Amino acid sequence: MAIIYCTQKFETVVGKSRIVKSDKSSPLGNWNANVFTVSRKNCVILMNDVSYYSVLLIDFKKIDLMNFHEVFAERFFKQLENDEISFPSKFTDKITTELQPIFLTTNNNRKVLGAIQDATLNMKRYITEDYGDNIDDIDVDELNSNINEKILSVLGKKKRGYGYPNDAMQELLNKFCK
Repeated sequence: MAIIYCTQKFETVVGKSRIVKSDKSSPLGNWNANVFTVSRKNCVILMNDVSYYSVLLIDFKKIDLMNFHEVFAERFFKQLENDEISFPSKFTDKITTELQPIFLTTNNNRKVLGAIQDATLNMKRYITEDYGDNIDDIDVDELNSNINEKILSVLGKKKRGYGYPNDAMQELLNKFCK
C-alpha cells in the first residue's frame, strides 16, 4: 500500500472522508502529494519520500479520485519508462499493488515538503516559459523528467553529498525487486 501524505491543499481535493489513520509503511517508501493550479486547472505532484522521485498528474479532477490507483500507477510506470528506469517485468503486479493508495493527513516532513514546493515552482516556470500557460499542449513526460533529473542535496550518501531522484528510484526498485 502506498501511504500518501496530503498537504492541506490536496486534503481539500481528496476530502476528509478519504483520509484515514495508519502507521503502515511501504517498502517503496511513502509519498507526499500537493495540488497546484495552472491555467485554472488542478495539477497534482506526488513525491516519494525516500528517492524524491516525482510523478505529475496534469488536469486532475475530483472524478479521478474514483480510480486514483489506476491513474497513479499508469502515470508512475509511464514516467519510469520515460526516465529509463528499469525493473524485471515479473514485478509489475507487485509494484502496482504497492501503489494502492492510503491517504493520510500531512506528516510535516519539511525536507519533502520543501522539495515539493521547489519542484512546483520549477514546473510552473517550465509551463509558463515553454507552453505559455496552455496546459493542453504540455508534454508531461518531459516536464516530469526535468524535475527528476535535478540534483538534490538531500539524496547525498555522505554529508554534503548530492544525488539524483532518478538514480535513487532505480536503487529503491532494485532493492524492492530482490
